[in-house]
Amino acid sequence: MIRSISILGCGWLGLPLAEFLASHSHAVKGSTTQDSKLNLIKQAGVQPFLIKLTPSLEGNKLSDFFSSDILIINIPPAVAKTSEDFHVQQMEALAKYLKNSPERKIIYVSSTSVYPDMNAEVRENDIERVEDAGNKTLFRAEEILKSYNTIILRCAGLAGYDRNIVKYFAGKKNLSMGNCPVNLIHRDDVIEIIFQVIQKDNLWNNIFNVSAPEHPLRKDLYPSLAQKFNYEIPHYALSLPGKCKIVNADKLINELNYQFKFPNPFSFLYNK
Repeated sequence: MIRSISILGCGWLGLPLAEFLASHSHAVKGSTTQDSKLNLIKQAGVQPFLIKLTPSLEGNKLSDFFSSDILIINIPPAVAKTSEDFHVQQMEALAKYLKNSPERKIIYVSSTSVYPDMNAEVRENDIERVEDAGNKTLFRAEEILKSYNTIILRCAGLAGYDRNIVKYFAGKKNLSMGNCPVNLIHRDDVIEIIFQVIQKDNLWNNIFNVSAPEHPLRKDLYPSLAQKFNYEIPHYALSLPGKCKIVNADKLINELNYQFKFPNPFSFLYNK
């Protein structure tokens, strides 16, 4: 079924997602906060819009952009650059604009950081109150959007292509948490999962963990990737596991009957 889809935030994930959906004959609109990226979006076969949430909603032709079957929200909260309330205020502004469209279908790209590190497997129903959340900003944002027909995708650490996770650890010494398992997801899998979710009509008002099903230890994965891609090998101190979590994606696998392109972070596809 052909859909009209608006993607709020065409960055590292949003732009290739928009291009992929457009290549499958969906009518796609994409937003950016930078004039310089409008032509890049257009070249991807996507109708470009300049839209900002400062946190108030700003932009020309807002009604055109939001006139679609599905809205995909892909604007990670920049907590390091703003206040903890900023992303919540962004979602409040967005919800206020959309208040007259209660049947609106939304896919919200959230994060598994919403779970606290609890030294256990975490599943979608493990947190029901903001007090229990790890990232309380994301949990509050999710709650705002639940008044619509929303699918919340809690994504593990996004990786792939130019985002090689080992870059952040290369050459470092005496790293802790080496015995902690990783929770990662390749960009190609996120795009394919969103594509498959869009094709179905029975998944709305749902939350899914989006994580590769295999979780190697940091001390095993990162030195291996460093050697494979010619980075300086990181070294981990002997230590106890520390506070960790394993993100369980069984609900996604079962309800979508999904087979991961990259189930094991050792085999993720990178440019370097």
